[in-house]
Amino acid sequence: MRSLARIVGGPALVAALLASMLVFDPVADVQAIAAPDAVVEPNADLAMVPADAVGFVHIRLADLWKNEMFSGLRKTWERAGAKAIGTLDSQFVPAPSSIDRATAFVLLDDPAKEPQVFGIIAFSKPFAPAKVATAYLPKAERKIVAGKVVYSDANLGIEVTFPDNRHVLIGQAGSLEGYFARPPAKDGPLSGAIKLAATRPVVAAANIAALPIPAGALNEVPENVRPILKAELLMIALDLGEHAKLEVRASYKDGAAADDAEKAVRALVDLGRQQIAKQIKEFEGKLYDPKIETPRSAQDLPEALGAVFALGALGRVDDLLADPKLIGREGKDLAFTATMPKELVASVGGFGAIGIGLLLPAVQKVRAAAGRSQSSNNLKQIGLAVHNYESAYGHLPTDIVDKNGKAILSWRVAILPFLEQDNLYRNMKMDEPWDSDNNSKWSKAVIKTYLSPLDPNVVNGLGKDGYGTTNYLGVKGPGAGFESGKKLKFTDFTDGLSNTVIVVESADAVAWAKPGDYPFDPKKPLPKLNAVGKNDVCQMLLGDGSVRAVNVKAVSEKTLKAAFTRGGGEVLGADW
Repeated sequence: MRSLARIVGGPALVAALLASMLVFDPVADVQAIAAPDAVVEPNADLAMVPADAVGFVHIRLADLWKNEMFSGLRKTWERAGAKAIGTLDSQFVPAPSSIDRATAFVLLDDPAKEPQVFGIIAFSKPFAPAKVATAYLPKAERKIVAGKVVYSDANLGIEVTFPDNRHVLIGQAGSLEGYFARPPAKDGPLSGAIKLAATRPVVAAANIAALPIPAGALNEVPENVRPILKAELLMIALDLGEHAKLEVRASYKDGAAADDAEKAVRALVDLGRQQIAKQIKEFEGKLYDPKIETPRSAQDLPEALGAVFALGALGRVDDLLADPKLIGREGKDLAFTATMPKELVASVGGFGAIGIGLLLPAVQKVRAAAGRSQSSNNLKQIGLAVHNYESAYGHLPTDIVDKNGKAILSWRVAILPFLEQDNLYRNMKMDEPWDSDNNSKWSKAVIKTYLSPLDPNVVNGLGKDGYGTTNYLGVKGPGAGFESGKKLKFTDFTDGLSNTVIVVESADAVAWAKPGDYPFDPKKPLPKLNAVGKNDVCQMLLGDGSVRAVNVKAVSEKTLKAAFTRGGGEVLGADW
């Protein structure tokens, strides 16, 4: 999973690598690598990208800058005058105005190792590599790798080399030797996208089949979205001809997989249009409300203008989604092509609007699914900590009490060492209340394991009083998994660990260090259990460490009471 995270974080790393070229210091004894008049092949930067890479991004910066879409920004820049621009160029090497293209690619030769991220900067005018190295690489070690001069900066963790007098190649520390050890593959999954990159201002592609995606990862995604995510190759290209055109092409294992993906995409388009229709109806209701008295107040003008603009923008996006040519099929490839006026792209982010209109429902579901998965994982970690605590001390964790038997710290404090929070635990005084002078500052710590990502009411993990909060409450009361004054063992759960809920996820967050849980009394009505999120589903940790999602509106109180008792002998209802 770490490898996947590194790959996802690749673009940010490459951006940092590219930006770092402006902060290097000089190194002595630098020799030129290419003569100023050396002949450089067209698109030499793309030739450096292996066709069997995991993925790449190629941006033709100069072409984007020259496009009419950026004419206003370009005119503002040029208004500074030739002298100002020329002075800027003379102060840096290579000249900033000569930046032509930027490319980043990722190699993953061994799935067991970390991915290697590389960056390439191409310039339209030749520069003297010796001057660049002298100016920006003072602390770098100069070495020869595969017959090429490489500058390695241990502090920055990168290596830099100059393939010729118009390109800079940047890699992570120790990566260039492996890169030079084999010539860049010309044939591979990305060869078509690399070829297209020579004619488009922006192209990105990913060999998804080569990513180390954990088995079962798709199970955390809504079922109606899974067919789309089974693509083996994904390519995105932006064209800025007469109209701005976004092309997305996904390749699947076979025609059957492409059929399933096409059905899923079309269903999402329909769902997106339904969401847009709802938004249009909402704005129309505000604008056409018969109860509005005219002439309206001047204070209402911004809202009215916004409603009209929103109706127009939503209508245009709906027109795009309604285009029968939006989705196409070519064998096992699925293509998404959206064409729209460039002024809409530049002014209101039209492609973003398309994405919102098309994927908003899916994104919301994916986020919810990811949130539920993370919350479930948090509960499992808490369950593991409870089990480890019971193994270490011979009983389940309990609230920590003072000499008079009053609870002063939550059981959640007791399991901190089993959640890799040893330092926090050692800093807290077990004979003082959770909000004492000493414990108060530590009780304000935010522990992600104690937070449900589905709770929108918790800001930065802190409550209104500034204390760290938790959404996970122990079920506490007579016969429950937590019972005041009793040091329970798992052998006390005669109903079975898999049939007894010990912790519930709740929207009523409490300070994690403060004694506070879900109060349970089998002889009284159950207190309301407010689920986190909008679907009435509450995740519950069972005694065996498993997690169960329960719709609190669909399950009966009788069944819940049976699940909350550890030894009542009740049989869980069919609604469980």
